[in-house]
Amino acid sequence: MKKISIFVLCLFLSASLWSQKRALTFEDMFAAGRLSSPTVSPDGKWVVFAVKTPDIAANTYQTHLYAADLQGQSLLKLTEGKGNHSHPRFMRSGLLTFVSSRDGDPQLFALDLKNSGQVKALTTVAGGVSDFIWSSDEKNIAFAKDVDPRAESFAAAVAMEKEAAASNIKAKLLTGLMFRVWDSWRDGLRSHVFLHQPGTSEFTDLTPGEFDTPPLDLGGSQDYLFSGDGNWFAFVKNTDPVVAISTNNDVYLRDLRSGHEKNVSSANLGGDANPVFSPKSRYLAYLSMRRPGFEADKKDIILYNLKTGAGQNLTAAFPDTIASFVFSADEKTIYFIASQSIYEPIFKLHIASKKIEKIVAVINANSLRLTPDGKSLVYLAQTVAMPQEIFKYDLRRRRQTQLTRFNSEVFKDVQMNRAEIFRFQGAKDEMVEGMLLKPPFFDANKKYPLVFLVHGGPQGAWTDDFHYRWNHSLFASPGYVVAAINFHGSTGYGQAFTDSISGDWGGAPFVDLVKGQQYLVENFPFIDRDKIVAAGASYGGFMLNWMAGHSDEFKYPFRCLVSHDGIFDSRSMYYATEELWFEEWEYGGVPWESALYEKWNPANYVDKFKIPMLVVHGENDYRVPVTQGLMLFTALQRR
Repeated sequence: MKKISIFVLCLFLSASLWSQKRALTFEDMFAAGRLSSPTVSPDGKWVVFAVKTPDIAANTYQTHLYAADLQGQSLLKLTEGKGNHSHPRFMRSGLLTFVSSRDGDPQLFALDLKNSGQVKALTTVAGGVSDFIWSSDEKNIAFAKDVDPRAESFAAAVAMEKEAAASNIKAKLLTGLMFRVWDSWRDGLRSHVFLHQPGTSEFTDLTPGEFDTPPLDLGGSQDYLFSGDGNWFAFVKNTDPVVAISTNNDVYLRDLRSGHEKNVSSANLGGDANPVFSPKSRYLAYLSMRRPGFEADKKDIILYNLKTGAGQNLTAAFPDTIASFVFSADEKTIYFIASQSIYEPIFKLHIASKKIEKIVAVINANSLRLTPDGKSLVYLAQTVAMPQEIFKYDLRRRRQTQLTRFNSEVFKDVQMNRAEIFRFQGAKDEMVEGMLLKPPFFDANKKYPLVFLVHGGPQGAWTDDFHYRWNHSLFASPGYVVAAINFHGSTGYGQAFTDSISGDWGGAPFVDLVKGQQYLVENFPFIDRDKIVAAGASYGGFMLNWMAGHSDEFKYPFRCLVSHDGIFDSRSMYYATEELWFEEWEYGGVPWESALYEKWNPANYVDKFKIPMLVVHGENDYRVPVTQGLMLFTALQRR
């Protein structure tokens, strides 16, 4: 009888604890601190990182710097007050430098972790400093700034910028393509990298001309840097005459002793970016895509010998695309992150043998760093139930430790579930994978409505991450099952699978979604087949528009559709977007020559539209211009 009493008490306590939890709200999700930019101190004791937090009422963000010790025992806030504080960089002395707008324009500041209350301003650059790096001797910084390429000096560029801002003339004169990119107009400006000694008025343009460094798109995490020995400066630019139809970013190497400059990736007409010098300055490595015009080709690690000039592909035999990498201290090993399934695992590459082993498997990692002693990796990681936090991996003990729990207080009373993987036979009788998330307080005996998500890219993937626009846990919180299929064209399943969508936008991916929806309803009895909605953005928006015209091919009807920034008219999209290389690759050429623009055009099937649809579109979206959303809305209203 006593044992029964204890058992009943345990059940009561468990149910009581469960009842104290609640579902995720928008305010919960948005209140989370967004960690980024981890950097390890030279003594290997601290990792400093930036945290961006929102003020929903004021519609603003503020970013501060924090330090966590590598034993996971303490957390320090390093910056206070107004402004934003970001881009932390340690100097060899241990002094922390960073960008802050505490006094107005963002400038470079410094502080000592032992006395973080004393902050010293280092620069007074007109217009401010954004991201920056130190030169090898730590006497100068390099930073990128948008300038008029006709300016003969930094001072002249600043004067021209002020004159343009003060002018009453707001007309834009267009003389070439890529006149606007993503969400902003270029106005004839170019991104150049300037060398500057803090405390002086001297500026040197390291990348002059009618080119952009970093490149306008398809760049890496850092596309300009100095070698540790001070002999080399590497940077990325695209010198093709029409950048709008070119992915041919190249890695350039300048010998700072002789001034000689060389394009080390000239033999490759695909995209090259993300140069990284090895610690002893023997090598330069970078990420390379082989096929010109294709922005989603497999990224390989190319190793370039600075002494001999010889290059080699270290990952040609590896099936998946590389996201980022770091060298080991002895230059014998490279650690890298790659896409696989719904994860971003960490791998170890032995340079001499090219042998690769996965060392951290079930994880969604990014921002990989190596501690100065070479014994541990430090990185950010996340899941659908956890925003990014900082982790450490002991390479000798093969043990992972979570160093921060920055958002644990925000989510301590929130119930969120982990992602589950499901698989089914999709198009071409090939295995297709998806991700399923159950709602909080899930009861297998109940029926739940289904949110059917379609990702963008299209060469992208749903992964186990805490996304702030397409947050799976927030979709699930009102009591929905969330399903997200990585259809043909997704990344993380080999390059052939990724390639399969090009020229086939409404083909195999659509078949995957049709079959996937049927599989879900017929294999998960808790899904209510009469309450299914679908949503997608960018390519996902295109697919929602395509589904609206082909809804009869789904076995189970959708109650409504949500199209966010989606392509409605494939032909007019070409004439309004900025990255023409993308359209020309995906549709097999230009609209006046390729029939694919009409074959895969949702606008041709408006007469079949019959499902209620919510249209969401941003007016500053220049990738998929707002006219696509307006045309879709007009079509729906007339139907």
